[in-house]
Parts: sequence; C-alpha cells; structure tokens
Amino acid sequence: MSAKRLPELPFERFLTYDEVRAFVEALAKAEPGLVQLSRIGQSREGRDVHLLTLTDVSTGPAAEKPAYLIHGNIHAAELSGTHAALYTARQLIQDHRRGRSALLRDMAFYIIPRLNPDGAEFVVCTSGSCRSRTDRSTRLPNTLYQEDVDGNGLILSMRQEHPDGGFAVDPEDPRLLVQRTHQSKPPFYRVLPEGTVYHWDGNDAIAAEGRALDWNRNWSYDWRPEPEQWGAGDFPFSEPEMRAIAEFIHSRPNLFAVLGYHTGPNAVLRPPSTGADGDLDNGDVAMMQELAEIGSSLTGFPVVPVIKYHFNRTGHKDINLRGHFHNFGYHHLGLFVFEFELGTLVNSAGTATPDIFATKNQQEYDAVMRKVLAWWDKQDPATRDPLFHPWTPFEHPQLGRVEIGGLLARHLAGPTLAELRRIAAATYKFTLAHAAYRPLLAVEDVTAELIEGRVWRVRARVANRGQFPTHITAKGKSLRRLQPVRVEFAPGPGVERLSREGHRNLGHLGALTDSRNLEWFLRAPKDAAMLCELTVHGGTAGTCRVRVPRPASARRGTP
Repeated sequence: MSAKRLPELPFERFLTYDEVRAFVEALAKAEPGLVQLSRIGQSREGRDVHLLTLTDVSTGPAAEKPAYLIHGNIHAAELSGTHAALYTARQLIQDHRRGRSALLRDMAFYIIPRLNPDGAEFVVCTSGSCRSRTDRSTRLPNTLYQEDVDGNGLILSMRQEHPDGGFAVDPEDPRLLVQRTHQSKPPFYRVLPEGTVYHWDGNDAIAAEGRALDWNRNWSYDWRPEPEQWGAGDFPFSEPEMRAIAEFIHSRPNLFAVLGYHTGPNAVLRPPSTGADGDLDNGDVAMMQELAEIGSSLTGFPVVPVIKYHFNRTGHKDINLRGHFHNFGYHHLGLFVFEFELGTLVNSAGTATPDIFATKNQQEYDAVMRKVLAWWDKQDPATRDPLFHPWTPFEHPQLGRVEIGGLLARHLAGPTLAELRRIAAATYKFTLAHAAYRPLLAVEDVTAELIEGRVWRVRARVANRGQFPTHITAKGKSLRRLQPVRVEFAPGPGVERLSREGHRNLGHLGALTDSRNLEWFLRAPKDAAMLCELTVHGGTAGTCRVRVPRPASARRGTP
C-alpha cells in the first residue's frame, strides 16, 4: 500500500488557526507511525496549542529517545515562525520516507508550531498590532482599543490633523509619515491605531490599548516585574500558554535542545540575554558559538548574542532582557538553545541586519523604509498582497474626520513568504546539524560467562558516543533537571543476583569517549533462557534496554 500524500504547506499566505489545525491533522493522518498530534494545553480563548511529536514508533516511543523541541509564533505578529516550524515537521517526514535521514528512528522531535494561537489569529485576520497579548479585561477611560471601524476587514492606522501632531507627510514619499521636526511643513498629524476610545471625555491625551504582555519576558530565569521589565506579566509563566510549555519542558528529561522561531532583523541568536559571555562557562560559550556559526553558514544570517540584539542601534548600550528564553534555556534547563530571527520585510528589500542596526536615528530609518516601499512597488502585484493602503477619509464616530490607511503590519513583521520558503529550508538544515550533536547512549560489549556450576558473570559497557555529554552544558552538571545515567537491573525468571548491587547510578557521561564497565554475578537455573535485562536511563540520551540471554551453548547442555 502506497504512503498517503503529505499535505502541501502554502507559502502564499499566512495561516489561520483552522488552517494550522487542518495541516497538522493531515500530517498525523498521513503518517500515523511517525506523527502523533496532541496539545500541550489551551489558550486563554480556548484554542488548542498544538503539539506534533515526530518519531518512528517502530523503534521505540518518543519519551525514550533524545528529543529536540521547536516552538514558533510566541509573538503574535511573527507568523513566519509557524511556517518554519511546520516546514521542519513536514521535511522530517519526507526525508524519512525517502531514506535521506534516520533521525526519526533514533530521536524524537517535539514541534509546537504556534505557541500563541490567540494573538496570531488576531494578526492574521485583521493585521492589527499585538506583541503577545493585550489585556483588555479591564477597559480604561480615554483609552483607544483596536477595532475595524470602517468595516474593510483590516485594522490599520488612523491619522488626524492636529496642531500638536508629532508626524508630517514625508516630502520624498507621501505615503509615509515621518517624525515632525522644526523644518517640517504642515499639515501635522497625530497617529493612532484604528479603533474606538473607551469612555472618552474629549481629552487629547488618548492612550493606545491596554496593558501589553510579551511572553518572551515571562520565562522564569531572572524574571523581573513590570515596569522594571516591560511586558513581563504578573509572575513567571503567568500566561496559560507559557505555563503549558513550562510544564511540558520540565516533564521531558529527554530534551537536549530547544529552538525558537521569531521574526526581526535576520540573525542567529544565542545566549546570554543579560550580562555578558564572561558570566557563562567558557567552554559552553565556545560550543554555542560553534553551533551558531553553523546556523550562520547555512542561512547567511549574522550570529548575535541576545544581549547585543533587539534593535541595538549604533552607540546604544547593551539591552538586558529579563525573563527571556535564552537565559531560561541555559541557566534553568542547562541546554544550548537558539532562536532564529527569520528576518523582516526590510531584509527582504535588501537591507542587511548590520545596516539596520547601524541606523543612528529615526531619520535614517525613515530612509530605509522609503527603500522598502520603492522595492515593493517593483514586485509582481499578482504575487503579493498590498503593503500600503491609501489614506482614506472616514468620519469617525468619536474623533470626527480622520484618514485610515498606512502599512500592513503583518507583512512588515517578517520576510516575504516567497523568501521564507528558502529560509525555512536553511533553518531546517541547522536543526539537522544541531541534532547530530545529541548524546548517544550505547550498551556495548555485553557478555555472559559461566564461572562454575550455575554461577554466571555478566559484563557490559555503558557509553555515550554522542558529541554532547549527557549534562549537555557545563552549567547542566549542577541542575537537577538534567538526570544522570542510571542502570536498572532485572534478573530473569528464577535467576538469583549474587552481587551486592543490582541497580547502578553512573552519574553523567561525557562526550564520545566516556563509558562505565559494569559487572554482575548471578545464579541461574539450568533451564533459564534469560539471565537478566538492563534498562539504562540516560536522561537527555534517552533510554536503552538490553536483554541478556543465556548463551545458546549453555542451553544445549553445558552445566
């Protein structure tokens, strides 16, 4: 019977929640022996946070293999992360089918393509603005909340002439608004998101939206409360989706790597997100740099420690990000974790990340945006949605005459979808390279020797033949989450263990050349078929089971 066809991943549009669900359901249906679809929890609005577990179940369950976690779309507008994660899921299956990769036989991949289904749905369907979540549970007077007031299906920007307006029409490209200076010519505009003002008293001091939350400040390590860290939430993992991924991670001792997908000026991001490299183990820094440079060679993206990123323009100090994924991944999980910033439309239009960061002021960045619009104008209209919506007069029920239009935020936030296909293929190759470093548990040189009478000596070597030690990082040696290697010994039916110890705690195993020689003495009945079974729990290296039979020559009559 021929294999069922895998669903095609469209790179012509961003996906709604229903389309993501249909895609992951189709993947699981096409390859039930390789893909299990479940959820890590539900969103605040009741949507499933989908989890794809990929492994060849014929070689053992996912929980007993080294595992790699990928998550995408933690930030609402960073929709490209969903595509990149789903591309990896589909390609792993395709490569397994074609015999190009044996990874699914030996390890497991956990893929959460859209960690933030509520925020993403808002952006996909409206192009409105949202970091991770906006708290609208308590509405405040004189505060504007986003809404499609003109009924065209989009949430854009509203500009209104105002003597105190901080913006003016760009004299070089009238589609754009630029910051007002002493040289600017009227009219001047105030700019607000499209929406209505709650309990407005006519005051000019209109706040935009409610409290904004950034889930990439809600991880546990070095979490700081607002306003010390913008967007941090009430406490670590206060958001239900974040709580769900934390519980998932901490219930998977086989996890040896985590990768997050974001969109910003394209880069391979590595720890730290606070402090400096000198605060980390030197060997760990060297290894994470080695891996990050593999990612850079495959994607063409620069390697940037998080502390040096986040639109850190020339002359600005490093930015400490508290409660951030990278420090959580290294300090609390003990892993080499990475994020890909998949790029923005500015990158697609030809401006490299170092050049974006080299802009010294808003005026220089305005020049970059002019180039983006000029580049967009040259693209084939048949292959793209409009990036700019003309400023259209509208009689607002509260503000009076405004103009609604501007740039479509959901397109600005990531690379073009056509380019994303190439980027996703490159980041997939990085995942394969990173996965190749995994700890590799091996039980070698297993022997059963008859000593005298019915007494047997069983020997085995337990080794790690992977590039990573079982504690992954030097930091991991001190963390309870990273479990040392232990051996469970089970005698066969009727077999008596003579050695004082059966089970053994081996501690962590170093990379490639580290092993432990083990020995047991047993007394077995003459008709015993199996002497013992060894179960080696390797933590990040997975679990290995070995049955030690009585040698065939002994079963044929040797005493």
